[in-house]
This record gives sequence, C-alpha cells and structure tokens, in this order.
Amino acid sequence: MAQQALPASKAAAETGRHYKKDLGLWSVVFLATGAILGPAVGFTPVSVLGLAGPAGIFSWVIAFAMIMVLAMSYIELGTMWPRAGGVAYYPARASGPLVGVLNAWGAFIGYSLAVPSIIVAFVEYLSYWFPALFKNGTLTWLGILIAFVVLLSMLVINSLRIRYMGEINNLLTILTILGLVVIMVALWTHFHASNFSSFHGLFPAGASGLLLAVSATVYGYGGFRQPIDYAEEVRDPGRTIPRAVFLTMFIVLALFALESFAYVGAINWHAMKLPIGGWTALSGLQFPFVTVSNGAGLAVIGLMAIVTTLIASFKDGYIYSGGAARVGQTMARYDNYLPPIFARLTIQGIPMVSLILVLVVVAIYLILLPAFSSLFPLVASALVLSYAPGPLACAIFRKRHPNEPRPYRMPLLSVLGPLAFVVASLMVYWSGWTAIRILIPSVVVGVLLLGFYRRTRPITRQDLIYGAWMPAYLGVIALMSFLGGSAFGGRNVLPFPYDSLIFAVVALAFYYIGYWSGTHWTGTSITEDAVAAGPEVLAETA
Repeated sequence: MAQQALPASKAAAETGRHYKKDLGLWSVVFLATGAILGPAVGFTPVSVLGLAGPAGIFSWVIAFAMIMVLAMSYIELGTMWPRAGGVAYYPARASGPLVGVLNAWGAFIGYSLAVPSIIVAFVEYLSYWFPALFKNGTLTWLGILIAFVVLLSMLVINSLRIRYMGEINNLLTILTILGLVVIMVALWTHFHASNFSSFHGLFPAGASGLLLAVSATVYGYGGFRQPIDYAEEVRDPGRTIPRAVFLTMFIVLALFALESFAYVGAINWHAMKLPIGGWTALSGLQFPFVTVSNGAGLAVIGLMAIVTTLIASFKDGYIYSGGAARVGQTMARYDNYLPPIFARLTIQGIPMVSLILVLVVVAIYLILLPAFSSLFPLVASALVLSYAPGPLACAIFRKRHPNEPRPYRMPLLSVLGPLAFVVASLMVYWSGWTAIRILIPSVVVGVLLLGFYRRTRPITRQDLIYGAWMPAYLGVIALMSFLGGSAFGGRNVLPFPYDSLIFAVVALAFYYIGYWSGTHWTGTSITEDAVAAGPEVLAETA
C-alpha cells in the first residue's frame, strides 16, 4: 500500500481539521460575483471598446455564451464530487497523472498570477491620490511596498474561518454593485447616441477586434469557477452551486454590458482630449472612468469610480488567493504533486501552508512584473487553458462512472462538451503569441512535480501513453500561435480568419483524442467507494 498523502478522513474529523461548510446560497453568489467584479470593473469594460469600438459591448454577450458552456461542465463535476480546488482534481482522476499535473499546475499558475495583477491594479488606482506609487506604467519601489502590505492583509482575511471571510466579502461585493449602479446611472444622464454610429461605425476594428475583445472579457468572467473551488465549504452543494453559478453569470453579464454601454454613450472626445473616433486611445487611459466622468462634468462620479474599483480589487485578491491555496492543497491532498505538508488545514479549515506558498509566488511576480499590462494577457490565457480539460473530464466520467449521482447534468454533453473544449482552446489562442510563449513553458515546467507523485505511486507506461495528448496539445497551441494571424501576434503564415478556423478543427481533434485516451486509461481513478471514504482510499488504491 502506498504511503498516505493525508491522515485518514476520520482522523481529520476528530481533530476538526477539515473544511467548514459555512457558505449558503447568497454567500456563494457573492463569492463568485465578487471574484468576477474585481479590477476588471475599472478596466475591461473600456478595454473592449479600445479593441473593438462600440461592438465591444457585444463581446460580453458572446463571451457569456461561450463561458456558460464551460461553466455547465464544471457545475456537473462540482456537484457530483464536491472538492476544494476541484480544477486540480477532476482531470487527474479522468486522464491520469501527466494530464493532471499539467492542468493542475497551469491552474495554480493562472490563479496565482491573477493575484499580483489584481494587487497591481489596486495600487495603480490608489496612485490617483498618491502618484509616487505608480510611474511610467509600472509600480515604483514604494508602490511595491504598498502592494506587499495589501498582500499581507489578504493573508489575514484568508486565515479566517470561511464564514467570516464570506461575511466580509458579502459586504464588499454589495458595495461594489451599488457603486457601479450609481456610476452607470450618472453616465446615462450625459448620453450621446452618435457615438454608436459615427466615428467609423459600430465595428471600427472589424471581426478580429471583436475576437480580441471577447478574449479580454475572459478576465472579466474568470471567477465563475470559484463556487467549484470552494465546493467543500458550501452547504448542500448539489443545489447551491448550480443556482449560484447561473445567478452570478446573469448578474455580471448585465453589469459589464451596461457598464460598457454607458461608457460609449458618455464619451465626449473633445472634453476627454482624445482624437475624435480614436477608439484605440481608450486602452491607454490610466483611469478611464475618471476621464469620462470629468469629460461629462461629473468629477464626483470619477472619484466614486476610483473607490469602487479599489473595493472591487481588494476583495478579488483575497478570493483568488484563497482559490489558489485550495488548488495547491488538492495538488498535495489527492494528487501527490506537492509534498504532504501543503495538504494541511488549520483548525479553522484553512489550507494555510498552501496559502503561504501562493503568497510567496505572488510576491515574486510583484517584483518581476509590477505592471498590470504585462500580467493581464498571461493571466487570461492561463485561466482559460485550465478550463479546457473540464468538459473532457465530464465526458470521461459519464462513460466510466455512468451510475454516479449527478445533482446537475450538463445538457447535450456529446455536442456541448466538444464545443466547450474548442471554445476554451480558441480563447487561449486569441490571447496572443506574446502571452502564449511565456505561458506554455511555464505550464510544461509543472511536469517536474511528478517527482513528488512518484514517491507514493509509480508512473506507468500506460500513464504516459494515454496522457501524451496533453503535452502534444500544448505544443500545437504554441506552434499555431507562432504561425497564426498578426492580429494575435503571430507571423501571419496562417492569416485571420483561417488561423482560427484551422485551430478550432485541430482543437476538436484533440478533444476526441483526449476522450479516447481517458476512457482507455485504467490507472488509479476515483470510485464510488473512494468518494464516500475520503482521500486515504485514493492512496490505498495506488
């Protein structure tokens, strides 16, 4: 019998060191909504306009439909087997250690990178009153020092029992929503309908601009998976998680789309000192809602936008760092990709050792990449890359565990599953070569974590054969991004839109290769008994 990566679940229960089921429906809704309404509220509704012009409003609707297909697969997984850090759990159970480690490490990187990008955005907005914190598009050393103070305050909140963190988050999320509503209503009082038809029309950047805008909105919607990653702390997850995810997605769709709509209508090119019809100039605004508010003669609303974005960013930071800590805990608890110490929970049910690891990673990236613009594309592509194996794991489990109780079943899985995989793959591709050339090597490095895995379970020839599609998939993403359209930073060997069409077909092929591999892999996998008995059964079946 392999060495156990965790004490038995019975022992954990006796010591009280387990996740606490403190989150009800509205706490989960505000957790997911709070994760989505982060610094994106102050940047992304304007960034999509800079990329696509007024058509950027449609990017929220398109991305909503695309993300919902992905979300449904994770709702099925999260309600069937509620696991903290579930994104690191399901692909490993479905496809083996090679696929599992690459996906888990990719998710950990994505979540961990989200935190410094959030903190940088927080300090950048704070520099509106304290200019010494942010200069020439990057944090100063003083700004980095303040960023570390913010990071430590997030550590304090994450060390609290989840009930108290949830209560703090409920308050801050409600304040964020109220702030956004007031800002939008004020901007609508200075509405210029001509901005939607004049100045190069509705689609000034064409289809490629719209696709780039859709890719940018991923950062806005990225928090939909938080209910799944906090699933072990949710009361009645089979009922709560589906309701929470669907409610959250409709709430944020309305807020983001209306925010972009209000911004377009309120633009006064002359008063904002921008070239008339210069949509791309919007992406260069440091405080876009302050600029548009001042241009409309609403200086107080500009200040409210600063405060709202600061609140939104702060809460987003501790939500994502908590999610990353739970992914790290699962990598040690179930997957054995990290040493057992990272699986430990405090008496309050907090993965503190894993949380400290996250904060160390965040601190390093704050020093190396102290600019939001340098982190944003990498974060977006890393998060979406970890989405892709979800619908694949869902399909594999339907085949291998058909009788497992599923409180929520993704409809039309045979059609929507492949579509969701292709959607996630395309979103990675649309994030551009600049991000992908850093992301793919960063994810592949995660293979080294198999060294910890081998200490408790052997890596078999079958594990490598049936998991080989994942590194091949990552390699093809990098190659096609390099050769793809110039709109996405490639060499334009495959110009737009043919690059996206070809890539979609290739991604679809990888879905079926991954499905065939997962259904033929017969290594250690989750069983009904193991679900009931806890993590020690997983160790014993190795």
